[in-house]
Amino acid sequence: MKKILSKDNALAKVFTRHTYGMLSWVDLFGSKLKYITNLNMKLTTARIIADNARHAMLFSDRAKEMGETPETYKPPDIGQKIYDILETFDNPFDDYAYAWGSLIHFSELLDLYMSVADTKSMQILKEVSSDVKFHLSLLEQYFENETDSEKKKKRVEEIRGIADKIYADREDEERRWYDL
Repeated sequence: MKKILSKDNALAKVFTRHTYGMLSWVDLFGSKLKYITNLNMKLTTARIIADNARHAMLFSDRAKEMGETPETYKPPDIGQKIYDILETFDNPFDDYAYAWGSLIHFSELLDLYMSVADTKSMQILKEVSSDVKFHLSLLEQYFENETDSEKKKKRVEEIRGIADKIYADREDEERRWYDL
């Protein structure tokens, strides 16, 4: 993947794709915010939503500087599935478990992107990576406090496994898209 991402304009496509993804997370979690009754988690979720909106702006601006038009991006079916799955969850516990799995994957991708980034892109990626690591720590803390039974621990692993599978399934499609 690193070789593909080293090609001209591949990183611009990265910024484009993730702009769409970040805005999808903003919309999906934004629509669920009113159902979160735990005030601490409502604040945490609002912070993650706001950070994702800011990250989307950073990525969108950078993609445009690099010649892309992020507002026209439409994900392949396998990419859209990531967001469709999140819509099927009907409680914050499952939402957070899925987000946790997704953020672990995204953090790994950010490391990969930084390995091929130019100076300006690197600044943006480092800022986003720092926030993602903070979001991961918030979710880890949440699950340390909320998984007080084997049933809950198993549920977290089950949902994170769903996230792992969808991201693994999408990898081949992603390679093709960036290699265009």
